[in-house]
Amino acid sequence: MVDFSYSTETDINASPQAIFDIVSDLTRHPELAGSDEIKSVTQAPAGAVKAGTQIHADETVVMGDGSTMDLTADSIVVTYDPPKSFSWIVNPALPEQVRRMQWWFNLSSQDGGTKVVHEVEIDWGDIQHEMLIGLRDNYEQIRAGVVRSGMDKTLENLQRIAGA
Repeated sequence: MVDFSYSTETDINASPQAIFDIVSDLTRHPELAGSDEIKSVTQAPAGAVKAGTQIHADETVVMGDGSTMDLTADSIVVTYDPPKSFSWIVNPALPEQVRRMQWWFNLSSQDGGTKVVHEVEIDWGDIQHEMLIGLRDNYEQIRAGVVRSGMDKTLENLQRIAGA
C-alpha cells in the first residue's frame, strides 16, 4: 500500500541520454536535489552506476516547521535503464525500517527534448515505533510539503544543469 506519493514533471530541451547521464551521476545528487538536504553521497562499488549500486547519503532533513534532523540514508539502485529510467530505494536510518521509500526519474523523448517525470512513493509498512507512527499519521503536515517543493526544485535544478 502506498501511504504517500508525489509526481512532478517538466520538459527539458536536451536529449534523454544527456538527462539520464545527469540524474544517474550520484556525485551530482547534492547539487541536483532541490531540497538541499543531501550533503554528501558515496557509492559502492566505485565505478559505473548500475542496478545494485549502493548509495550512502548524509542528509539534513527539514520538517514542515523548519526544524532539521541529521541522518544517514542507505539506498540501492533498483532500475538502471538508460536513457529511460533511473530509480532507487532508500532505507533511512530511523528507529525502524520503512517497507519501501522509492524515487524515480522516468524519461521520454518529446519534441526534440525530454519529458522528465520525477516520482516518489512511500509505503510505511507495519511500523510499531511511536515516532514513526506519528510521522506517518501526520506526514502531510510534517514532511509532505517539503518533499513536494524539493522535487519541483529538483526539476528546476536539472534544467539548469542540463543548460536547457
